[in-house]
Amino acid sequence: MKRIYLFPNRLKIPALVIFVISLILIILQLAGIEKEINTTVFAFISDGFALISKKDNTYFGFVEENIYNEILDCAFFISGIILAFSKEKIEDEMITFIRLKSLLYTTYFIFFLLILSEIFIYGLSFLNVIMGFLYTFVILTNIFYYTKLYIYKKQFSYENED
Repeated sequence: MKRIYLFPNRLKIPALVIFVISLILIILQLAGIEKEINTTVFAFISDGFALISKKDNTYFGFVEENIYNEILDCAFFISGIILAFSKEKIEDEMITFIRLKSLLYTTYFIFFLLILSEIFIYGLSFLNVIMGFLYTFVILTNIFYYTKLYIYKKQFSYENED
């Protein structure tokens, strides 16, 4: 069997803590409660809102920006990926299969929603929906994986009792 490179099991708990905290902060941000961390950052492209103002365009330069959202998103995505792709204490072929299956189901579901969104959502709202799919992908991958893993371990524990 080919080797699959996964994160070490010891990263699972810290990733879970960071994932839950960042998810809560993202929900608070959607509710309008957010912090500001303004700093000067290097940007490949910074156009503000191109539809409103053309004078704020910057290419390959430094801009003053609130980086709270970027820090929060990076923490969410990195911890979610580490959480989904960390080794279990006992890693066998069935757990690898469950991980692959959850990734496959999530991909099918997200692309099904993407196709529906292409048909029924127009304008700038479509960009918000696409961003939502990124978060949904990480969340659903973890939900599908840990649900299937729980069922597998519960079934496996009953088989060992006999």
